[in-house]
Amino acid sequence: MIFETTYPKPEPTDIADCLKFVVPEHLCVGGAAEPFLYGGSGFAACVAAMEYFTGLPAIFASAQFTGKGRNGDIISILPEYISGGNSIKQCWLRAQIGDAPFATLLGATGARDDDTVHQGVKAPNVLQPHECEERSVARQISSNLNALFEFRLASGQLPDQRDWTGAIGQDTAFWIRKRSGIPVSRMELPVIADLAAMALPSAMGKPASGNSLDNNIRFVREADSEWILSCTQVASVQNGLTHIGTNIFSQDGSILAVASQSMILRVRPPT
Repeated sequence: MIFETTYPKPEPTDIADCLKFVVPEHLCVGGAAEPFLYGGSGFAACVAAMEYFTGLPAIFASAQFTGKGRNGDIISILPEYISGGNSIKQCWLRAQIGDAPFATLLGATGARDDDTVHQGVKAPNVLQPHECEERSVARQISSNLNALFEFRLASGQLPDQRDWTGAIGQDTAFWIRKRSGIPVSRMELPVIADLAAMALPSAMGKPASGNSLDNNIRFVREADSEWILSCTQVASVQNGLTHIGTNIFSQDGSILAVASQSMILRVRPPT
């Protein structure tokens, strides 16, 4: 099934050190007038390419998107620099559509042989998925994402109409699982982290969204549960910009990833 795929899988080409993928329609957002590749899916594809080039798991990744991929576009990913470390490799990747830039990704891959464990951030005390209401995110992001994931609102608010108003200063937490029944993988955490704009209505008390300027994620461990909990806090809104942080947990409360974004704020006027 095509809807089991939440991000494009980069494939090797006949050109050395080059991966390519075709932008699929079911991963596009933005409405029928001008659909484009969902940023989280493009981010995940770039992270997957970084792991392919190094043969090691991602530690962190930071991407800046300077273009938009449209349905059917062919995106090439090339390594500009990969360090020669044995256990940890620093990376710089470039993605483009033809000769036009699409994204730049900086990151690192690898792991060290050390069994020290500490978790400083704790999952919030929220109801379990079966106790939470399923909420569509179609008005916030895209109906295509609703076809991929089931969303259950664990805390915070989500507008159901354009003239909605609510309390100010709330954080947002969603339980999320794939509708295909396949467990969420670590590589899908960047897809989920890019949903950070869904927290803006809870923080501002009115419908709002944003256009991301960057995507950042730091991986902690493999995803290991059907449901994952995405907890998002709006750190600031000022000068038409917003900075947002997201912590992603497994169902047992283990931290899976820490993510953040900076966005251009989009406040939606009542209609």
